Amino acid sequence: MKPYSGGDLPLEQECHKKRLSRARKSVEFAFGILTSKWRILNKSVDKNESLVDDIIKCVCILHNTVIDIDGVQINLTEATWKQQGLVWYRAGRHGTGAKTVRNIFAVYFQSNPLSLIE
Repeated sequence: MKPYSGGDLPLEQECHKKRLSRARKSVEFAFGILTSKWRILNKSVDKNESLVDDIIKCVCILHNTVIDIDGVQINLTEATWKQQGLVWYRAGRHGTGAKTVRNIFAVYFQSNPLSLIE
């Protein structure tokens, strides 16, 4: 999801931008943990969509099982997948549907604030 751009944003859009940034950091951190353990995620997976979906589910199940057995052990610096030059593929410009979803989230985030936002 693309954040709102610009410096002087209305409060609703600024709140959305901060929440989206916080979520992105959490996802990147979790993905960094996964790529450090599961080698298949260290390269582009050129398989059909169904198989990729199954791979992701398996990795998540294995990851959670390891945490349940061994506990959380975090020894990461910057997300390792970023250092390896993996890139996200973007499907192109998004239409009004994506903007509508972003606006709905902005209203929701403003109506349901977090206790602490960095």
